[in-house]
Amino acid sequence: MPLLSELAKLVKGTLLGDGNIEIKGVRGIEDVGPGEITMAATARVLEPAVQSKATAIIVPDNVVEVAKPAIRVANPRLAFAQILTFFTPPTACKPGIHQTATIGANFNGEGSEIGPQVFIGDNVTIGKGTIIYPGAVIEDQVIIGEKSVIHSNVVIRKESIIGNKVQIHAGTVIGADGFGYVTEKGKHFKVPQVGKVVIEDDVEIGANSAIDRSTTGVTLVKRGTKIDNLVQIGHNCVLGEDCLLCGQVGMAGSAKLGDRVIMAGKAGVVGHILVDHDTVIAACSLAINSLPPNSYVSGVPARPHGEDMRIQATSGRLPELLKEIRDLQKKVAKLEEKLSS
Repeated sequence: MPLLSELAKLVKGTLLGDGNIEIKGVRGIEDVGPGEITMAATARVLEPAVQSKATAIIVPDNVVEVAKPAIRVANPRLAFAQILTFFTPPTACKPGIHQTATIGANFNGEGSEIGPQVFIGDNVTIGKGTIIYPGAVIEDQVIIGEKSVIHSNVVIRKESIIGNKVQIHAGTVIGADGFGYVTEKGKHFKVPQVGKVVIEDDVEIGANSAIDRSTTGVTLVKRGTKIDNLVQIGHNCVLGEDCLLCGQVGMAGSAKLGDRVIMAGKAGVVGHILVDHDTVIAACSLAINSLPPNSYVSGVPARPHGEDMRIQATSGRLPELLKEIRDLQKKVAKLEEKLSS
């Protein structure tokens, strides 16, 4: 078991108190036990952390004194994640192909792990250290980089390109046909979707999400972007670097996100618009126009957050305001009647 002083070095923190105590695990305040370390993300929750059963606490750098041994850091949440990773490291790759897997022609997967009932098409390349979990389907001419993890029942359609250190969680489909049709005389004719999906390094995609292949060209998810469960990315979309897309987000075809864009739960964007760098779209909002960098928008349609808050506050008074308007209309009508008589 590591010493508290060793964990302080791991997270580049300042040790407060006895560094020679052993730490056997890390948990949240409500379920932490003796011998474990917990986190007080802000000074406001420091007292509950001190009163917990924790042996040690991760505290923010504005905390000077703590009644228990502690590690002081600039970002407690990051330190918590680093210590969690230390105690629960990722599953190691065990190179080899399970006997029940189906492997196509010209497979290049030296150093990768292929689990039970996996289907791999022709001319597929999978990098060293990558794990393909049971039941995944990897179609023809797919390329997957090194140290990636493809979880159970993921489907990666033909010609998709997946980078290094990518995680795709169970049930997600990469490279299904984009939703493209031409309507003529009331009938809908399918537009062939002949492009591909490219997912760059260090991307994580949650369970049961869908990223559609482009009509032509590519649907692109750039480096470091994180996508939650149940997210729909339409054909020809481009997601910049280090974006965050929360659950049930939807992007219509050819929409583009700059770098570090945040789309909160159930937020949406219409097609063919640009949401530029460092913009935040609040939960359940719908962006219908392009947004400049550093925007913070909410509502349907999405508008500057302060403006939307004022509109929502006013809308709560609409019944009262409507009554006042009707009363005023009656008074005006009476005045007009007097003036005309």
